[in-house]
Amino acid sequence: MPRLGLMRLPRLPWKGFLAGCFLLCFFAGILTANWVGQEKLLQYGMLNQYYVGQLAYAELDCSAYFLFLLKKRMKIFGMTALFSYTRFGVLVLPGVIGWYAFSLGYLFVNALVCMKFQGMLLVLLSIFPQILLYAAAYFGIGRILFGTKTEVAMPTGIQKLRYHPNLFLLLSAFLCMVAGVWMEAYVNPLLLTNYIRRM
Repeated sequence: MPRLGLMRLPRLPWKGFLAGCFLLCFFAGILTANWVGQEKLLQYGMLNQYYVGQLAYAELDCSAYFLFLLKKRMKIFGMTALFSYTRFGVLVLPGVIGWYAFSLGYLFVNALVCMKFQGMLLVLLSIFPQILLYAAAYFGIGRILFGTKTEVAMPTGIQKLRYHPNLFLLLSAFLCMVAGVWMEAYVNPLLLTNYIRRM
């Protein structure tokens, strides 16, 4: 009988597991927003035509915004990455993904109630293109956490990482997060501003 300290986590279909957590929490956010009610969303909602319109002419210091986002995003990413090397990662990673999904579901309903179809497009645009890089980063963390046996192809020039695929995944995830923060600070505001001015 193996000792408790040597027991391994059971193999999970981790991609489907994380996708299921995302969808479940996303719909929980939608249900919560519906439970709050249309009247309260209109009264205290984060999106309305007036405040969104002010964003079209707001001046943004992109470098300061980048540093602010980097500090904020890296705290959560660092915590998740740290726990991915422990058994608690099985709770932490789905929890982080679930919270983002819950917030997104809630925000979708809020946008739909306050601004109709334009609000839905605004929410979608507000998470693009950085969402692709953030998803790739947390995918790498999931790969580390659930430890699939498949080999990770190493680009030329970093052959020293051949026997440390988890380190390669961690570095790749880190770079994806930094690139995602850069996109969120410099590219996303331009896309949002252009869209809002045409609304």
